[in-house]
Amino acid sequence: MVKRKKLICVTGLPGAGKSLFCEIGKRLGYELIIMGNQVRKEAENRGVDNDSESLSRLMRELRKERGNNAVANMCIDKINEITNENIIIDGIRNIEEIELFTKIGDVKIVLISNTSEQRMKFLLERKRSDAPIDKEEFNRRDSKELEIGLGQVMERADIIIENVGLIKEEYARKTESILHNLM
Repeated sequence: MVKRKKLICVTGLPGAGKSLFCEIGKRLGYELIIMGNQVRKEAENRGVDNDSESLSRLMRELRKERGNNAVANMCIDKINEITNENIIIDGIRNIEEIELFTKIGDVKIVLISNTSEQRMKFLLERKRSDAPIDKEEFNRRDSKELEIGLGQVMERADIIIENVGLIKEEYARKTESILHNLM
């Protein structure tokens, strides 16, 4: 019998600490699937800009064209190619994605939570092209994420990591402990 893969689906609002969670997971031996990279790749193929608004619009278009689990479907081949049984999937946005991943592996949902102020600070510090330019754009982005179903995924989290008031080392220790237990 083929052993099912462990799919750690990490979710949370932008800037909560998901990227650091993934970096730590990779260091511990997990394979990473970044769902946003699939959207960025599709944007490049279509000649769409790589800013937050354009990527968000494309993500919604993909879901309208191909269904709510469109981005998850774009990840399936890559997941199936991976020989490692421990995989972190970053960028879960709705329940339909979780349902799809449940068909191919044992899913655990990990929610990374943080304050709005800290998330905004993290987003500005990482200097990615899709970082919000101001508080208004930040709030708009959060609203769009919640509209497409992120809130429902967050409510179904199996594990919640509160990244509030933690220094990087504390958050890293907390994350390492959780990821070790999930292996």
